[in-house]
Amino acid sequence: MKVIEVPAAVTVKPVGDGKGESKEIPFKEFVGVHIDTYAQAKTPKQFRQLAKIHDALEAANGTVTLEDADYELMKAALEEGKYFPGISRQLITYYDAIDKAQDVKK
Repeated sequence: MKVIEVPAAVTVKPVGDGKGESKEIPFKEFVGVHIDTYAQAKTPKQFRQLAKIHDALEAANGTVTLEDADYELMKAALEEGKYFPGISRQLITYYDAIDKAQDVKK
């Protein structure tokens, strides 16, 4: 099992010409968007895993605990996401939190 410390929400600021509005993106929303749009999920088993990840995110109170297979599926979904480099740089805290997940024994 993996335990992820949920980082504080990140405020994403516009890049480039600086036009547009800043938006706060909580960790749960960040991960949720990626797993909802993960195009490689094609089997009922994967759909159940994604639902399980959603449930874990909703139940999170400072940490998210996932089975190893669910954690790996979540990471794969996040790696498929595409952002402009300026936005990705602002979200690095979330990627770091996921990479620093702690192994725990059942």
